Amino acid sequence: MATTTSKKLQSILLAEQHVSAQLLEFIMAERKALIESDAEFMKSMAEKKQPLVIQLEQLGRQRDGVLQAEGFTADKEGLAAFIANQIPQDSAALNRVLEQLKGTAHKCRDNNQINGGIVNVNRQHLQRAISIFRGSDGSATSYGPGGEYSSQVVRQPLLGRV
Repeated sequence: MATTTSKKLQSILLAEQHVSAQLLEFIMAERKALIESDAEFMKSMAEKKQPLVIQLEQLGRQRDGVLQAEGFTADKEGLAAFIANQIPQDSAALNRVLEQLKGTAHKCRDNNQINGGIVNVNRQHLQRAISIFRGSDGSATSYGPGGEYSSQVVRQPLLGRV
């Protein structure tokens, strides 16, 4: 009976790995769109990623349900304990899939953080451009009439000059 539960959990982990790999592909494609400022492609990537995130949440609940049904906690420790209580062949198979899943999840996290950094840099550039356009560039610095250092540069708004 434990082997059946082990196979069920392995099937869930394999499904999580498959969906995570798809998500990673979309995250990588999203980076290209961010670099090229392709808004339409970024929108399509967001629409494609959302169902995958939902699938991962559902698979996570299924995994938790299997663990709890077998008397284990629905966390990393419970999963490790479940795997440790399986026959060596099943334990090895579960560990292989789990390591692949962890690797893919780390790549998703790392690449998503990179994408977030790109978004943040682009946002900062946009805010700076808007400030310059409005004539209130808060990051500009200069020296005042008395030679003192000042970041309170007063400029005429670009809109006022055109």
